[in-house]
Amino acid sequence: MKEKRFEQGGALYHYIISEKSVTITGYEGNKIELVIPKAIDDLPVTAIEKKAFFNVSGLYRIYLPNTLESIGDWAFAHCRDLEEIYLSRKEYVLGKSLFMECAALKRICLTEKENGNAREDEVCRGFGSLLSSTCGVLDASYLFQTTKVDDAEWLALWDARMLTILHGDDMEGYTRLLLCGEEDYGSRENNLEYFLEEKRKRKVRVAFLRLLYDKGLEEANRKELTGYLVSHTKGCESEETWLVLKEEHGEDMEYISLFADLECLTTDNFEDILLDLGAEHPQMKAFLMKYKEEHLEKSDFFGKLSLDL
Repeated sequence: MKEKRFEQGGALYHYIISEKSVTITGYEGNKIELVIPKAIDDLPVTAIEKKAFFNVSGLYRIYLPNTLESIGDWAFAHCRDLEEIYLSRKEYVLGKSLFMECAALKRICLTEKENGNAREDEVCRGFGSLLSSTCGVLDASYLFQTTKVDDAEWLALWDARMLTILHGDDMEGYTRLLLCGEEDYGSRENNLEYFLEEKRKRKVRVAFLRLLYDKGLEEANRKELTGYLVSHTKGCESEETWLVLKEEHGEDMEYISLFADLECLTTDNFEDILLDLGAEHPQMKAFLMKYKEEHLEKSDFFGKLSLDL
């Protein structure tokens, strides 16, 4: 079957035609935002072949057409800059590891309308991050179900996977890593301290995410997630809660506000946090300073007053 090419707005698509529909097989371009056409040669685009967008750099956002029916293996794997995917809320035939090594992926937005004028489904608003996490931090491709993200059953499965991660032994996998990477012995990745930090960071990411989007979250799980974040904040034996916030969400006010409200910010660690921030993230610094003034200092005042009485 002969491969053809189609150019649109600086994006060059490779495609094939079969059974009166188009399958996109490859892409060339340096677009930051990409709106994949819903039709080529007056035929609907119904499939994206495996590895069609493999290892594309610089691509931040993709709108998939509502004509799409299937996405092949590793279609968007190793797109390290990819943060958002827009697609219709419908059933798809999906391959494996669609977004493997897409570390920047934050949201998969389910839309009511086709690309170009996509509007996020109001019912599913807020679930885009939970859905994208199934391809990333949860590593649970079986949960990539666009028609079920607001179902109680889907959330229960998400939480079950979350607890598996949270309750996992931080040392699990370390011996296997050493045995499988003897040639890299002594590298940062094989360093035990680094390995444990990455395990705890993963747990922090999951905890932050579920507490931000907490529909159907059981109270016992809420307390456990909160406890984990508080026990790894600045000033604790390990500080992954603070590290994830500073390194990955330094400009994200939802995360910063949650960090403070969960009491990960305290009078004891406040000065160390400011010192650690230095000149970075001025918006975060301003928020935390105001939060301390309005909440922590007031709490300290009334606490001292009760003791005096």
